[in-house]
Amino acid sequence: MKNKLLLSIATIFLVSFSTFSQENTNLKSLFKTDFNFSGLGISYEVPLAKKWTVDLSTGIGASYRVSNGMEANWTINKAPSAYFKSEFKYIYNREKRFKDGKNNSNNSGNYWAFQTKYTTKRFSEAIGEKPGNNVLMNEVHWGMQRSLGGNWLLNVHFGLGFAKDFDIPKWLDSTTIYPAVGLKFSYVIF
Repeated sequence: MKNKLLLSIATIFLVSFSTFSQENTNLKSLFKTDFNFSGLGISYEVPLAKKWTVDLSTGIGASYRVSNGMEANWTINKAPSAYFKSEFKYIYNREKRFKDGKNNSNNSGNYWAFQTKYTTKRFSEAIGEKPGNNVLMNEVHWGMQRSLGGNWLLNVHFGLGFAKDFDIPKWLDSTTIYPAVGLKFSYVIF
């Protein structure tokens, strides 16, 4: 009788532990507000597989122009641009973080990503300022997403990008390769 009771308790413990461990390594859907140096927006991060997510974002922010390199202009108080972004992330170290007792909440982990961002022309042009153009930017980068406690997230990434300006005349160079660096704070709404 004691052996059956101990076996039952051990089985319940193992099933509970395996369920708990899966909950802490599984990715979750996150609806967030984003704050960074190049814009303010909202995003929805959706798990696609065990280690893959897609982060779909939209918002307002800096305008860009490609002409002999890349220029970014941040004039949200005068004439911002709209942006639309998708980022496919492969988060590779969540199981190791869980085993080491680190916080895995809000999809925390290190990742490799491919990001595409499209920015529109500015909503209006200020006199004497360079125009913001329709620009498509593609990046490959390595990053970290960390929970800062509660519903706050920090996201940092480094990589390489390629930009194409659709409003520069064809006879000028309308493409460039640029260092991709990002710092973003997010607040998870739900």
